[in-house]
Amino acid sequence: MKRMVFAVLTGAAALAVLVVIQGCGVLGGPPTGVAVSAGPDESDSTVVVSWTPPAEGGPDKYIVYFRAVTDSGFEVIGEATGTSYAHNPHDTTGQYKVAAVFEGESYEGADKPTTVPIHSDATTLFEINADSSKCGYGWTRDSGIGGVFKMTDSANCGSVDFYISDLMAGFGQVSIKVVRPDTTAIDPGAGIVPAADWRASAFSDPRDDPQAPLPRLDALPPARYWTFCGISRVPCYIAYVAAGQQERHYALIQVNNVDVASGQVELETFYQLVPGLRLIRH
Repeated sequence: MKRMVFAVLTGAAALAVLVVIQGCGVLGGPPTGVAVSAGPDESDSTVVVSWTPPAEGGPDKYIVYFRAVTDSGFEVIGEATGTSYAHNPHDTTGQYKVAAVFEGESYEGADKPTTVPIHSDATTLFEINADSSKCGYGWTRDSGIGGVFKMTDSANCGSVDFYISDLMAGFGQVSIKVVRPDTTAIDPGAGIVPAADWRASAFSDPRDDPQAPLPRLDALPPARYWTFCGISRVPCYIAYVAAGQQERHYALIQVNNVDVASGQVELETFYQLVPGLRLIRH
């Protein structure tokens, strides 16, 4: 009789322990390491969301959410049983999050990666012969923030993505251009630039829609990117791509004002931190 009572108590105790464990959330947890990447090749305007399973074990499913740059809240875009989800955002950018579902309970991951480009405020650059200390521009790869650099200092060769020049010996006579920094040999006015391993880059012709996906670097024919691009109007929108780097990044250069006589250009930029992704809506 005593043995039977002990067995019943043991079963009740085990049930109580199970309830306590469930209440503490041990049987369910959030995904970790939620990240975004560009889709491969022709799909590089789609976004692949990936994550690591919860430490607590495999959930019944995952729910993927997206908040477009134009929206105020997240919406469900799909479900998955694996650890990735491909999303076609229809040319927009935004923020993602993922939740793991265990027996109806949802556990949201802390990471909320974004594809919204990094905006750098308007700044003034100068034609290389007008002021060589303020003619180079480049983005920090880990933050996407743009800054101004000297083209006369070889120590800046790993920081400059383009510089301002009219590709003439002087300045103030012809239209100003954004120029690839590793091609200064074609610029009669760039004799002050030291030999160094300057970054390789390329630029599109001026674009009409600053919100549309940028053209692919290797989209041929026709050729879509060049070693320099003239500022033909204001505002002027020019697509940029890191042409010679292992991690290809795209950006949009928005020229707000240009003064050929003084060699001044005012511009702001939008830099896509996700390697290979051409989406730039902001």
